[in-house]
Amino acid sequence: MKLAATTQVGNKSGRRFSGFTLAEVVIALAVLATMAAGCYTGFNSLNAYAVSSRLYSEAQTCAQNQIDLILSKEPFDVTNNKIPSVLALGTTTTPNVFIYKDPVTGNVVVTGTMTTTVTDMGSTMTFAGATSSLNIRRATVTVSYSFRGKTYSVSLDTLRTADS
Repeated sequence: MKLAATTQVGNKSGRRFSGFTLAEVVIALAVLATMAAGCYTGFNSLNAYAVSSRLYSEAQTCAQNQIDLILSKEPFDVTNNKIPSVLALGTTTTPNVFIYKDPVTGNVVVTGTMTTTVTDMGSTMTFAGATSSLNIRRATVTVSYSFRGKTYSVSLDTLRTADS
C-alpha cells in the first residue's frame, strides 16, 4: 500500500505555514458566543427563580412569626375578659412589613402587607346537661407582596383555645 505524497504549502524558503483560516476562527467565535448567550440566559433565569423563592420563604417566615405570637400570647381567658390584643376578634392590617432587606446595603428592597383575621369558631360542648362555649379562635395570617410586577400571597391558619 502506497501513500500519496503531500506537498507542503509555504513561502519561498520552503517553510510550512500552519494555523486556522479566518472562516474557521469566525465560526468558532460564533459557536462560543451562542453557548455564552445560552449560559447567560440560563443563569439569569436561575437567579430570578432563586430570588423569587427567597422572597416567598421570607413572607412565610413573617406569617409564621405572627402565628407564633398568636399561639404564645398569654393570658387568654375569655370568661374573665383577659384577651390579648392579637386575639381580639376582627381584622388587623399591618402595612409596610419588610419581606427582604439587602444584606450589603441594609436597604429594604421588598415590603408587603400583613393581614390578620381572628374569628370565633362558635364551637360548644355539652357535658352533664350543660352547654358551654369552647372559646376557640381561628386566626388567618396573610402576607402579600409584589415583586417584578407580580403580586404574591402567603396565607397560614391556626386555632387557639382559651388557657383555662
